[in-house]
Amino acid sequence: MARQPKRAKTSEPEPAAGADATPPRPHKPKIFNDAIHGHLEIHAVCVAVVDSPEFQRLRKLKQLGPTEYVFPAAGHTRFSHSLGVSFLAGQFVERLAEQRNPPLNITPSDILCVKLAGLCHDLGHGPLSHTYEAFVKRARKGEKIAWQHEHASAALFRRVVDREGLLDGVFGAHGLVEQDVKFVQELIFGAPGDAPPGWVWAGRGADKAFLYEIVANHRNGIDVDKFDYFRRDAYHLNIPVSFDCDRLIMHARAIRDPAGAWTVAYAEKEVWNVYELFRTRFNLHKRAYQHRVTHAVESMLCDSLLAAERGGFRLRGGVKPSRAMEDLDAYVSLTDFVFDAIKAQAFNDPKLKEAAALIDRVETRRLYVHAGEVVVPARGHELVATDDTDILEGIARCCDDAALRARLREEAFVDKFSINFGMKLRNPVEETIFYLRNDDAIGRQIKREQVSCFAPSQFCEWYLRLYVRSRDDELCAAATLALTIWERQTFGRGEHDATIAPSPTRAAAPGVRAGQPPRAA
Repeated sequence: MARQPKRAKTSEPEPAAGADATPPRPHKPKIFNDAIHGHLEIHAVCVAVVDSPEFQRLRKLKQLGPTEYVFPAAGHTRFSHSLGVSFLAGQFVERLAEQRNPPLNITPSDILCVKLAGLCHDLGHGPLSHTYEAFVKRARKGEKIAWQHEHASAALFRRVVDREGLLDGVFGAHGLVEQDVKFVQELIFGAPGDAPPGWVWAGRGADKAFLYEIVANHRNGIDVDKFDYFRRDAYHLNIPVSFDCDRLIMHARAIRDPAGAWTVAYAEKEVWNVYELFRTRFNLHKRAYQHRVTHAVESMLCDSLLAAERGGFRLRGGVKPSRAMEDLDAYVSLTDFVFDAIKAQAFNDPKLKEAAALIDRVETRRLYVHAGEVVVPARGHELVATDDTDILEGIARCCDDAALRARLREEAFVDKFSINFGMKLRNPVEETIFYLRNDDAIGRQIKREQVSCFAPSQFCEWYLRLYVRSRDDELCAAATLALTIWERQTFGRGEHDATIAPSPTRAAAPGVRAGQPPRAA
């Protein structure tokens, strides 16, 4: 979608010869034909943001990052997801605005702010979405980094508002003022504890605290961001979803919780639907987001960015990729196409050959080898806090061959992660308020035991994987055997119990010898 030309200002330089300096047409609502929600009507104030370079950049950011290398159809972008979240945010807040007992006094400005927050909540993502965040942590290891992609989202929204003069234009025409801009930014943060250091929380008062739970819900994780990406991702991954977000929105109300705070509540009969929401989250992580090959590709692309930065690759203004969030001009130029830029520059810059070679390995499917995976028992979850280097050393010591042991220390790496219901060890359903069947102004929490004997009792599990950068068969076999021995010694499992977990999408093929490493597909 072409960006609307800006209104000329006396403080800005004259447009270049041939540039379109005509006044912009008034922003109107637009209808998008979406694969998930059908035809979406986007309000004029949202269209003003959509028609900006910052938002159009989302077309160049894959929603699921390297997952596309495993699920070929999962190439959808943050652009379509953001439109979907804005649409659902509007449906949700408009549903609450219909509530009459008690009345919530939701204003038209409140509704527009929630729609804008849904639209802009992902403006700050980097290349391949969460892959960039993993790269920054590795590139700036040892630094205390308070940055989150939500901070960049809010800053980029502010940048669009200021540069385009929206408060004097379409925003102002629809009653939005400076406080509303801050409110949109706060809706993106979700809670005061997740705002940037020094931020003063002032968007809306305690009587409208429930509005902060629509886009980024830090109380229990039930928000329209998940509603959209669960349906959208599952559609492109071809993974079934049993959770019904439309039904949940229809049964949403805002009431006071037992402590007196305003919160979004749902009908008691929807408690199993809420469990299905979080089971869907677990299933998508188990089968797709945390897939062993996805992690291999992500590690290789992170290594490529690290090598490129060491080799002198820089963004607009000479900014390092790992510090792009500190310069918004550089950050808006950083998209998934950064890997194409690295390969292009490597033709003339030998210092980028290492980075380009890693990208070539990904494209030719010569991936890091997944040597094995261990499901960490609940009693051993303290292992998660152990440094990866120490774990790798423990695994390497289980290799009898001194030469292979030395190579494992150099060429293997540990990958730890967890899959949960979104609140680590806690059950988010028990953090949710459900209103009573006979009195929808009174809410309560529902314990797992009151729902079903089949409701889960554990809400987080940990995994440990071992990868080898080399594709040498002897080294990979040694890595698998060392991991098996380490698992027995660490968790006290017997010989018949210590079996490395199979892939969630593919069991070991018949006839594979014990200790032979499964190759990344």
